[in-house]
Amino acid sequence: MAETVVLFQIRMPPALHEQLASWAKEDKASLNALIVGLLEKAIDQHQKSNAKEKSVASCRPDGVSRIASREAMRSSRSSSPGSSQA
Repeated sequence: MAETVVLFQIRMPPALHEQLASWAKEDKASLNALIVGLLEKAIDQHQKSNAKEKSVASCRPDGVSRIASREAMRSSRSSSPGSSQA
């Protein structure tokens, strides 16, 4: 059975197009195959990073990650050069 495909147009800077076309030529692949492969890898990495974040967050009591983030922001502000503490 034939695979269903979606046609999708994308606008990109000419320099980026040239770089991708050159890369595809080096790999002896079509520009479309290169871009689809890159998008698939990006989705995989995104899903893996989201899974890691969720597993770490599930190990913490509710609200701890938000509190830790606020504390980290406060400490970075107070330790940055030029900051004044009251």
